[in-house]
Amino acid sequence: MKSLLIFPLFYLKEVLTGSLLVARDVLFPRQRIAPVLLNVPLQPLTPRQRLLLACLISMTPGTVSVAEEEGGRTMIVHSLYGANDPQPVIDHLKSRYESIVAKLPI
Repeated sequence: MKSLLIFPLFYLKEVLTGSLLVARDVLFPRQRIAPVLLNVPLQPLTPRQRLLLACLISMTPGTVSVAEEEGGRTMIVHSLYGANDPQPVIDHLKSRYESIVAKLPI
């Protein structure tokens, strides 16, 4: 139940942060954008949790969920940032998005 209360605030913060980063890089280009396709390993999630995770990632500026592989054990994500060092982006998606979605009772 606590996750249901925290979730809207968490996601609002993520959307605002992503919007500001992308807007900054569009208005003031300085080679910060380094697009990359990421293979994000997933913990066991229900089909609805995987769908929600893919939608949340796609609705956040700077990232798009592209595909699901290995029966839902891996999600392919396109990110505007991370070509130089993809691991922090993967860690962020797992620690923030996946961990919260996994706690939702869907």
